[in-house]
Amino acid sequence: MTAEEKESMRKMVDALKGGARMLSDVCPVCGNPLFDVEGELRCVVCGKPVVKVRDEDSVERAILPYLLRRLDVVLVNKLEELSIRLSKAMETDEIYSLCRAIDYVLTLIQKNDAIKSGEGGSKN
Repeated sequence: MTAEEKESMRKMVDALKGGARMLSDVCPVCGNPLFDVEGELRCVVCGKPVVKVRDEDSVERAILPYLLRRLDVVLVNKLEELSIRLSKAMETDEIYSLCRAIDYVLTLIQKNDAIKSGEGGSKN
């Protein structure tokens, strides 16, 4: 058994010890068994969630939560960048522009949160 195989086996054993349930389905990426980890379908070897879909429309709906989480990270990073720039800004026009950008990013974060919580967010 290679070191990589041993590591994969260790991850699966750890998941089982932690209460995960091994399923008969396999990971589409690495081919190892999938696990039900606290109600989420996961490949413990790849360390990523897995979503089963029936058709192409289901794919788009299935990836939306993951895209929204990624968008959260991007928006928070942009907010941090803008805050740093604002703290160094001296010119009124630049301060105004940065404040408008921060306001816009905060609005996008709110919309993203509303979509994630199922409140909608399709308004412009």
